[in-house]
Amino acid sequence: MSEENVEIVRRVYEGWAQGDFSRIEAFDPEIDFEMVDWPHQTRARGIEEMWRTWRASLTAWDDFRAVPSEYVDCGRNVLVINHIQGSGKESGAEVSAETATVWTVDSGRVVRLALYWDIARAREAAAD
Repeated sequence: MSEENVEIVRRVYEGWAQGDFSRIEAFDPEIDFEMVDWPHQTRARGIEEMWRTWRASLTAWDDFRAVPSEYVDCGRNVLVINHIQGSGKESGAEVSAETATVWTVDSGRVVRLALYWDIARAREAAAD
């Protein structure tokens, strides 16, 4: 089942890379979304609240991109290492960093999505 979980996550990223954010069938309607250690830590429940929270975070950026570089099968969890880049809307400062996302999949749907700046912390969380 865990290989299937990696494929679910990979398909979502492929859609996002093409600007397609319509694949909501991959997400549980009551998804738990958390920006664990991001500058503006936040938590939301449900698809609409997740999108609202993420869009609000993106308003601080110009040309924000998150490109996955590694998918790690952790059973129920899928750890994705991302290269993010963008520039601050107000400051113009360029940001480029490696981050991680832990996707928790249950019965073919993403039930939790947790974003981390600290990759070691994300690896620990994914192993739980």
